[in-house]
Amino acid sequence: MLGIYRQACRVPREGRFSDAGRVRQVGALDDEVFDWCLPLWAADLAPLAEGPENDYRLLVNEWLRLLLAQQLFTFVTAPPTTQPNQETKPVAGTNNEAERTLRGAAQARVTGRTNKTLAGARRQTIVSSVLDSLRLYLPVFTLSSVLAEMQRWLEVGRSCFAEGLQKLHIPAASSSVLDQVFPHPSG
Repeated sequence: MLGIYRQACRVPREGRFSDAGRVRQVGALDDEVFDWCLPLWAADLAPLAEGPENDYRLLVNEWLRLLLAQQLFTFVTAPPTTQPNQETKPVAGTNNEAERTLRGAAQARVTGRTNKTLAGARRQTIVSSVLDSLRLYLPVFTLSSVLAEMQRWLEVGRSCFAEGLQKLHIPAASSSVLDQVFPHPSG
């Protein structure tokens, strides 16, 4: 399976396939996955007790579910995305970039570099989230560009994120997920 995944990653990276060619490549990769999974799936094994055999059975079932839903290799045929800072990137086959972005905050929690109060934890979460989001939004991420963008928010009365939601016709959430994780200290 790792070899099939690596083949899939090479298709958009090589840039030699047209849209139709990438679709054909996904079809060939799907066939490889199906051929690889079919013997175990066709055996129709009953759920086993805990252990590697049952984990393997569940993994094969998940691969086949994603394959049938045409969700296994979506990154191969997806067009490159343009971020708000105008940088265009191909869609990745993993969430590694997002994981790396969150790693600093996770390490802070593990090593005890956390806040002592709920209000402090909430404040740190908001500041970190805004800065990480601005890193993708601003063409040049510097202290002066962050301060200039925040000054613009004060003058306009809303953030670039609220403007993005409006442009996409996405209604703003009535409450923040943050309120569930870190309830506002005032209640």
